[in-house]
Amino acid sequence: MILMEDRRKILSELESLERVKNERKRLNGIAYYIPNVMQEKAHKSKAKIIVYSGGNRSGKSTLGAVELSWHVTRKYPDWYPKERKFRHPIKAVVVCDANAKIEKVIEPKINEYLPCDYVDSRRNIGGYLNRLICKDGSTIDFLSSEQDDMAFEGADWDFYWGDEPQKKKKFDAIMRGLIDRGGRTLLTFTPLVEPWMKEELLDKADGVKIEAFIADTLDNLFDIKGNPILKKESVEEMSALWDSDTKETRLHGKFFHLRGIVYGEFCEVHQIEFDYQYPDPVIAVLDPHDRQPHHIIWAIVDREDCLYVHTELSVHCTVEELSKLVKKVEKDNGYKMRKRLIDPNFGRSPLITTGRNFIQEMAHAGCPGWTEANDPKEEGRLKVKEYLHWDKDKPLSFTNRPHLYFHKKRVPLTIHSVRNHQYEEWVGKISGERDPKEKSKDKDTHGADDTRYLCMSNPTFERMHTREYELESSPY
Repeated sequence: MILMEDRRKILSELESLERVKNERKRLNGIAYYIPNVMQEKAHKSKAKIIVYSGGNRSGKSTLGAVELSWHVTRKYPDWYPKERKFRHPIKAVVVCDANAKIEKVIEPKINEYLPCDYVDSRRNIGGYLNRLICKDGSTIDFLSSEQDDMAFEGADWDFYWGDEPQKKKKFDAIMRGLIDRGGRTLLTFTPLVEPWMKEELLDKADGVKIEAFIADTLDNLFDIKGNPILKKESVEEMSALWDSDTKETRLHGKFFHLRGIVYGEFCEVHQIEFDYQYPDPVIAVLDPHDRQPHHIIWAIVDREDCLYVHTELSVHCTVEELSKLVKKVEKDNGYKMRKRLIDPNFGRSPLITTGRNFIQEMAHAGCPGWTEANDPKEEGRLKVKEYLHWDKDKPLSFTNRPHLYFHKKRVPLTIHSVRNHQYEEWVGKISGERDPKEKSKDKDTHGADDTRYLCMSNPTFERMHTREYELESSPY
């Protein structure tokens, strides 16, 4: 039987041990780190680029801070892959979306794991963390997306940790800075913005150069030894007001841009390689601009009335130059041209210099036959969806297939535009607060617009050979 006095003594000793443990953990947190299952998988990756897309509180920043601490101290676990180990002092860079994020999240997280007596910090004029200098000569630079692009150029690094979605230009600049030193990359983020990261990183992950992990918040309830990290009740409370789309991103780590995508039906099935077969008729669609490149697609209409976007042209030039390029593309491909459509909004607008509209200018430059496309946006998007549709629950067949295809090598800009065409951001997080009109964004829509004009013309093989689909006059 334990006496009350003995019990108090035991409790006091346990409390003392806990204080000692906490103090040691504070001074050298990395020695006490135990990953969760998904973190362990990422740590064991041998890839040059590790992509860790995760929901809120899925352990993303912890993963980054731990990797950084291991690299600058070079005190790795026995199981850490030798391919990613550094054996010399390193130059590291940490990039996040805002200076405030560095102060409020990144700095405390690094302090939690990097031995506190290992560094001497420097700060910039704004008071934010600028650089950490380690005792052995390793350095950690801190940059934010708020800084000018030039801040990311000209330096070289061994290790790059990008926390939260990265701007493409800044990412490319950092990656150039890794080349000379054979650097390694870790990207941790909740995929709310920057859809290019899915296309160029997640979708291209091969497990060798790039390895990707999708981390669910629920993965972070326990570490690999079964110790609790998060309370399930806390996660449920956090996500209670989220709609299903928001949960896909903030809870399950899936890309945000996919939830607001206009053409969610678009997939690899629609991207194929094919050749032009004369005399299948061809229709051209032009989206002209005065301050951006003109964008044109040429689409084939086959005998089953399927549309095949075969060629694209994106160029910033004069009307005269554009006319020559159009005729050259059509001649080089041997197209049997039956129709040319143009954005009705720009096509009918008179140019300040001549007073002629764009259609008249193209005719004057020697490339006539352009007519205004039909442009009801809502109806047009539904029409594109009809052409893209096929029953995914059944095998592809002659009777179950899309009626719209894109040449996967010849029209990359158009594919990108269609695949990433988005509705305007929803007003709120709750379904009832979304904008019911669902207006689409105007950024990078040229290929999507041309595709909409194409589908709204309802071109059929038979009709394309009627007078309705004859050019106003021969361009040659």
